[in-house]
Parts: sequence; C-alpha cells; structure tokens
Amino acid sequence: MNWRIDIQKTGVLLIDLQEKLLPVIEDRDRVVHKAVQLVKLAKLFSLPLYITEQLPEKLGLTCKEILELVGDTPRIWKNTFSAVPFLPPELPKVILISGVETHICVRQTVYDLRVKERTPYVLGDAVSSRNKLDHQLGIEEMRQDKVLISSVEAVGWEMIEKAEGNLFKEFLAILK
Repeated sequence: MNWRIDIQKTGVLLIDLQEKLLPVIEDRDRVVHKAVQLVKLAKLFSLPLYITEQLPEKLGLTCKEILELVGDTPRIWKNTFSAVPFLPPELPKVILISGVETHICVRQTVYDLRVKERTPYVLGDAVSSRNKLDHQLGIEEMRQDKVLISSVEAVGWEMIEKAEGNLFKEFLAILK
C-alpha cells in the first residue's frame, strides 16, 4: 500500500467541534487552531470537507472559528457516536480527521471508516477529549491497531508538491 497522500483521493472530516462541548476539552485552543489550519489546507487543495455536529440542539453548533471559514459548507447532524452512518457513501479513499472526543466519536468513526475500506489519518494535534488520559489511551489504542496518527503540519507537507510558487506561499502562511 502507498501511504503517500494523494490530494485527488483525500477529504477532511471535522467531528463535533461544537461551542458547548469545546470549553471542557483538554487543550481546546490547540485543537481549534489546528482544525482551522486543516480547513484552510482543505480549501487550498480543494479537498472535500465534512463537518459533523453531535446533537446540536444540546451541544450547540460548530465553533465560530470554524464556521467563519467554511461558509455554507453543510454540517451533518448526528445522534450516533460514529459519524460514518451520516456521511455520504462516496467518501474519498483517505480521510484526514480532526475533532472530539478522541476516545469516543473520533475512535468509533475511525474504525467504521476502516470497515468501509477508507484510510483514516487521525491528526493527533487536532483531536482531544475532556480528559487527557482518555485522549492518550484513544490515540494509543488506535496506533496499536495500525491507524495512521499524524499531525496537521505533517499531512500538509505531504500534500504540497513544490517548495516554490504562489501555492507554496499560501501554504506557508497557513502553517504560521
């Protein structure tokens, strides 16, 4: 299997980055900052973007930092922990994942994506849980199951082809 990221076969999934949930998330500011970078990279490389909201009537909408960037991108409301039952069947082969909580919705989505023969990349710097230990255990379990764990910056560098030109300048501005 080729582990290189082909932007023609890659999409981005933001899981439950909601206003009422984020205040209790460990390292909330880092997670939101990295999710914002990921959205900007998705736009730069024209990647499909999927955004889920868990019970938005209770947990609120996606945080304003993300909403300001995504415009009219549809948000997918869900009532299951895995996002997969609510995602379109024609998903790209590779899915870059940011969101909360690592050990619940992110983890269950990852395993369901694998069942659907997709390759999820969990962006470890763009996911978290309410409790640091739950986050660490979720990452550790997925890593032991050979789920690809990476970072927003690492996948960004994987997607850029050349260290020159306007695209590269825009890319560098995103990662600052």
